[in-house]
Amino acid sequence: MRVFFILLLVLISCGQESNQSGKNEVKKKKVAIKPAFIEITPQESASNIVYAVYYVDSLDSTPYQHEPSLYNRFPGIATFRGGPYRDMPLTGILETMPTHFTIDWTFKTDWGKMATGTNGKGRGWGGGAGWTGQPCLRMDTRTNDVTIYQGSLTGKVYRLNYVNGKEADSALDIHNPIKGSVALDPEFNHILYVGQGIRYQSESGARAFDLRTGKIVSFQTAYDKYAKRRWGFFDSSPIAWGKYLLWPAENGILYKFLRTPNGFQPHSKFVYSVKGNSNLGLEASMVIYGRYGIIADNGGSIICLDLHTLTPLWYSANGDDTDATPVLAIEDGKPFLYTGCEVDKQGREGLSHFRKLSVLDGTELWKYSIACHSFSIDKHILNGGMLGTPLLGSGICSSLVFTSFVQHKPGNTGVLKAFDRSTGNVIWSTELSAYSWSSPIGYLVKGGAFVILMGDVVGNLYLINGYNGAIIYKEKIGSNFEASPVPWRNTAIIASRGTNIYRISIQ
Repeated sequence: MRVFFILLLVLISCGQESNQSGKNEVKKKKVAIKPAFIEITPQESASNIVYAVYYVDSLDSTPYQHEPSLYNRFPGIATFRGGPYRDMPLTGILETMPTHFTIDWTFKTDWGKMATGTNGKGRGWGGGAGWTGQPCLRMDTRTNDVTIYQGSLTGKVYRLNYVNGKEADSALDIHNPIKGSVALDPEFNHILYVGQGIRYQSESGARAFDLRTGKIVSFQTAYDKYAKRRWGFFDSSPIAWGKYLLWPAENGILYKFLRTPNGFQPHSKFVYSVKGNSNLGLEASMVIYGRYGIIADNGGSIICLDLHTLTPLWYSANGDDTDATPVLAIEDGKPFLYTGCEVDKQGREGLSHFRKLSVLDGTELWKYSIACHSFSIDKHILNGGMLGTPLLGSGICSSLVFTSFVQHKPGNTGVLKAFDRSTGNVIWSTELSAYSWSSPIGYLVKGGAFVILMGDVVGNLYLINGYNGAIIYKEKIGSNFEASPVPWRNTAIIASRGTNIYRISIQ
């Protein structure tokens, strides 16, 4: 295998359609218009990044040709938060304002084994799912059957029938706990990408399964000789970009693979450091806008890259460890990013920041800060601040963005806040019964109302009115909802710590 090394010291949305119709027009003809993306130019802030790009084997230098996202035509939800903007699409409209939810079925996972590897530290992670733990799902367009793919702390990926919650096929096993969210390839639907959160035994890294055979067809070790951090895991959920697959790793490397019907193949690696910040590691999932990608790391560095060349274009300091995946929104034809940090590197106490950035140059438009703190349970430190991915509002709440904060007060505390997307002003705050790592999801109601579903770490699920923050309904059904739910029509799939995976119906 030939390795080509390039070391560079850096010196360095969809658009709105305009609809015009003539006064005497009799018949309109629908014309497919490709989204227009605004070009991003290199900014001086990118000089904070020192990086290397390693090209592995047959370098593919095909010029970038923008095509509509593969996720737009995928029959289901293929990756964490749905697609390249990580903005979780709506999958149906509720007929009336809901008053409660009911449990349709419960599936029980195995209980995981005790750790034997050095990274597991003798700890048993149990079953169910942890952070981020969102399942993906796919509808068979021939039969309309829907299959759920849920990664579990047992080390297995369960394939469940959406209707009855029974196993649609045997579970896939990597023999190591899965903490992040698995992903289906949006083009080669028989390929499933699975990260790894903890090393119990054998190797540690990223895998691709062929769902037809149940066998691993690709593997990328996270103990990479080029890595600047020796932490060999993949908590992020990968994203397809044209014929490539982008997958951030906790070893601090952004991997770029070639997607094939037989799995992924190595293409190139982006290895970097940040001037004045030694904290590396990528747990958040990548956001993509056109030919540009945005990553967020454990040091709070937000970096925008040209995905064709893996060249940094701008940099922004987020304040602390950023594990929550950012969200991209197109507003007045321009792309913006919503991102926030936790309280980690600051110490036990600090500020969690929630920010709006311009995707075009990294400029901060507004920032909200809230004091939060970390705490310990059995010698394990749990960070405060923002750990769930933000949610964009819809309908009458389309001017809002929602996010939650952990440990903003003494005790087991959490709060969900609604922000005006233009000004950053807090519109409402709703105190939760406990803190929440789980990312909220939304449902649009006929007439324009917007409803939020989210869980907390003591097993409560909430239905919250997006307009005023009122709790419509709350019920304790799980043991600990660290994992994020996925919506489908008027239902949601969500896994708890312990052993349970639930399907609920919103009514």
